[in-house]
Amino acid sequence: MHEIDKARKKLEVERDELQSALEEAEAALEQEEAKGQRAQLEIAAIRQDIDRRLAEKDEEFENTRYITVQRVRQPPKYQRDKISTDIIPTA
Repeated sequence: MHEIDKARKKLEVERDELQSALEEAEAALEQEEAKGQRAQLEIAAIRQDIDRRLAEKDEEFENTRYITVQRVRQPPKYQRDKISTDIIPTA
């Protein structure tokens, strides 16, 4: 009977140690999962910022391109004056 009690107590201690180790492992896992979630949120925020910056740069590029095309299509003033005097016959 004494041996059975000894073995039972030993098993109870072992069970308690295993339960404690399991709880620690679960807590560590939850912490790591939370870190992973925070990292995912940070990555998403960085991606949004990059996308916003790219959109701004695209808009700047398009505006610059539009202005450049307008300048190329519109001859300088002296050329317009020359063209108009060539077209209009003088008396």
